[in-house]
Amino acid sequence: MSEERVKILVLGPSRSGKSTIANFLAGVRETPTKGYYETQPLRILEVEIGLDNLKVGGRHVVGPKRAIVQLWDLGGSSKHQAGWQAVAANADGIIYVFNPEVRGAEKELVLWHKNFALDQDKLDERNNFKVRVPDKHSLVFSHHSSMPELAVGDNAIPSLPKQLRGVRAIETSLDYQSGNFKEAFDAMVEQIVLSRIVAEEDEVLQKEREAGDAPRVVR
Repeated sequence: MSEERVKILVLGPSRSGKSTIANFLAGVRETPTKGYYETQPLRILEVEIGLDNLKVGGRHVVGPKRAIVQLWDLGGSSKHQAGWQAVAANADGIIYVFNPEVRGAEKELVLWHKNFALDQDKLDERNNFKVRVPDKHSLVFSHHSSMPELAVGDNAIPSLPKQLRGVRAIETSLDYQSGNFKEAFDAMVEQIVLSRIVAEEDEVLQKEREAGDAPRVVR
């Protein structure tokens, strides 16, 4: 297969910078807009990511040469909650975005995690909601869309709720202190594709084992 298709959700409270992030990652706009326009209720952007050096456990693997990534930029208002389940379907990854200048904004991410990272219609063997999108396929962006009034840099990201502490968190901005979130995004997409390749390899090996264990008919 020459290409792989990947669906990434961009989620978080209103006015957190989700559309700015999605635009930048998709190459649509590289500077933040001055006015605020609420997303109503969803935008889908597409970007191509090259996959030139796929490795699993240090070994090179044969895989797709590129990933076609759809960024689903969902409005932060809960008034469209009736459609969230359809948005969550078949999601491969999630980018959570919040504004650290808004006190307690990081706590609102629990709502998005519950409704999108977990499948509330299915239970696992421990009777917990089944995980739809694992932590390793997610990112948290602590995004500054204006001049930060609070601290930036080391230790500037607020402590995340326990449900998201396994997710990599990055301080982001287009104008101020920022981690390399484009690099983190590309790495997440690569990890999603590699997970698919490993799952396919495991499935083939399992079928080979089952075929080898099958009794032979003596004629």
